[in-house]
Amino acid sequence: MKMPTSFRSLLVLSVLVLGACRSAPATLSLEMPENRPLHAQGESMVLQAKALDAKGEPVENPKLRWVSSAPEVATVEDGVVVARRSGRATIAAASGKARASVEVQVSIPSQVDIRVDGADFLLAGNSIAISATVKNELGKPLVDVPPQWSSSDESVARVENGRLVGVAPGRATITATVPPLSRNLQVQVVRSDFARVEVDPTHLVFAKVGQMLQLRAKTFNNRGVVINEVPITWFSSDWSVATVSSTGQVTAVGPGRTVVTATAGRRKAAAEVVFEVKTANR
Repeated sequence: MKMPTSFRSLLVLSVLVLGACRSAPATLSLEMPENRPLHAQGESMVLQAKALDAKGEPVENPKLRWVSSAPEVATVEDGVVVARRSGRATIAAASGKARASVEVQVSIPSQVDIRVDGADFLLAGNSIAISATVKNELGKPLVDVPPQWSSSDESVARVENGRLVGVAPGRATITATVPPLSRNLQVQVVRSDFARVEVDPTHLVFAKVGQMLQLRAKTFNNRGVVINEVPITWFSSDWSVATVSSTGQVTAVGPGRTVVTATAGRRKAAAEVVFEVKTANR
């Protein structure tokens, strides 16, 4: 028997309506693959959407509408979130009356600083604390971005468990890397038996402004033997009287007295030198 056209149309419409009702999600949820910030511009993650009907059954391939509350921070298309700049964005999906959202954090490193005290004079066999501070372009520290440490010469110095270790005398460059950024630190490792420093001469008198004289520093081990390649830092207590270069050359500036000190590391093995500076017309 041939079915009337009007009846067939009504039946098809009923099937379509019922099918639509079965496929329309009643609830929707979003899951992030990892609960962590995005740390690079252009880095992406794929959000997983889980849609259930009114009976709690999964809805296959639901048609979702995606939107980002801050597209300048992170964009979204078909569930793929792409980082643009540091900040927070709410990523939302909707299908029918069902809604779901997650917050995405973007923290892009823009600055790396190394924190250490005494790397320019590290005794072989000793170690000191070292750390790296990473900040995003907003100046906020990033605590979940550990740096990768490397050394230009691990036979001289290396980083282990947050410590800068002096292995043997020499120079090395320690690098903290947080892709695509890196920061270098020059390290000087000296002999572990270094004991003291002496300056010669211990007294200088200048006759005129601009006159230059040379100081020389010697370093000794704990047996009184001269040792080399120990870095010396020079200071003048009054730069208006006399200046001192990094090599110990002293230049008269004005009348008065000053103390020039040669220091080797943190050891209290410094030598003081007193200068009497006189101008030519006095």
